[in-house]
Amino acid sequence: MIPIQFEQLAEAVDGTIGRHGGGLASAGTRQIGRVVTDSRSVRPGDLFVALPGRFHHGEEFLPEAASAGATAAVVERDGVVCDGLECVQVEESLDALWRLAEWNRDQSSAERVAVTGSFAKTTTRQMIHTVLSVAGRSLQSPQNYNNHVGVPLSLLEIGVEDRFAVIEVAASGLGEIEPLAQLVRPRVAVLTGVGRAHLRGFGSAEELCREKMQLVGSVQPGGLAVIPAECRPRLPRLPRDVQVVTVGVETDADIVATDVEHDSGMLRFDVTGQRFELSVAGRHFVRAAVAAVAIGRWAGVSDSESATALASFRTDAGRCRVEQTSQGTVIDDSYNASPESMLAACELLKEWNTVGRRVLVVGDMAELGSHSEACHAEVGAAVGGGDGIDELWAAGRWAEFTVEAAIEAGMSRETTRICLSVDALLDALPGWMQPGDTLLVKGSRRSRMERVVQQLREVDC
Repeated sequence: MIPIQFEQLAEAVDGTIGRHGGGLASAGTRQIGRVVTDSRSVRPGDLFVALPGRFHHGEEFLPEAASAGATAAVVERDGVVCDGLECVQVEESLDALWRLAEWNRDQSSAERVAVTGSFAKTTTRQMIHTVLSVAGRSLQSPQNYNNHVGVPLSLLEIGVEDRFAVIEVAASGLGEIEPLAQLVRPRVAVLTGVGRAHLRGFGSAEELCREKMQLVGSVQPGGLAVIPAECRPRLPRLPRDVQVVTVGVETDADIVATDVEHDSGMLRFDVTGQRFELSVAGRHFVRAAVAAVAIGRWAGVSDSESATALASFRTDAGRCRVEQTSQGTVIDDSYNASPESMLAACELLKEWNTVGRRVLVVGDMAELGSHSEACHAEVGAAVGGGDGIDELWAAGRWAEFTVEAAIEAGMSRETTRICLSVDALLDALPGWMQPGDTLLVKGSRRSRMERVVQQLREVDC
């Protein structure tokens, strides 16, 4: 965060300094460190913003924040007292968080790059950060801080020395992107793609696309929009001086990846004659890498420098990370799932080199609303269609639709298994896995499929 003193803070959030705890003798000159909303993550010198929650209010945890070393707190209720904490009272603490994020944004000279899309947001953001770090100090959203709380917290991470800030922006319903886009005011916007994630909150793919394009439409004058080639017809009206760059894989685009090869965790492709080699599992990572190359060019990073930077890139746990166990290979793609990412996972497993069976272990895809049955059946049809996947295990409410569609597409019923819950799947796994098998594990966040990966690590299945 840009250095700010306590009195400046109160002014920035339109708050009133209260006489709490430590008094006011040193409040005006006291400097704030980080801004946090979780008392468990407080470090000495932090500002704790007490947000209202579903079951508790952050003000209940002021003592914990104070004991952890917080310098000050933003509160809503008048008369809140906590020894050792200077407090600023505001009408709404979430609004104060946004105001403070705006202040930090305006004080910083960092170029802001915003990333959104139905899939691959985090991986794309991380790859862009990796490439931009070649050109100068780059900051990126912590973890998946991409909603109405996470985005302002991400902006508040920007410091004096940061040249770039890569901010992830997400939405699960209509009307969520525009205010976040106006908060970020990106110089560059990146759209990873438009799929069917969170369809329940948007109603249709058309509305979802329109919502995601709100971020692209917020690019500041003289900025850059990087979008998939197929999304060009849906591009909103932009200022004339905003440059639009399309990216794609083996297609007609401004920046295109060609000669793509994937071999069990190694991805290779060419961009304008430059060869890229990444230690990632899956062809679906190519477009994220090409978007990072596009941003790199904008920042003055050569394709050769981008290739060198991306060669060291590694995915996070739960995002197609490959692990070797005593029994075989586990591809951990358990973090989340949408129809598009499920289909990509099917293709990844089908082309994986293995001496044993290729087994897909899936949980439900969440937030698809009335499209749930059709989307799960579509995944099942992809599993059963053609050779490549030897067994299918499906767990959850929609497992039957996935399995029955796979059988209808040609998969043998004997090579499928339906579990009513992930717990039932966990009970069935021990003693089943064979040496040389390759298992790909995937499901929505709600399914918590990482439990399957954990069991495969710990138990000889």
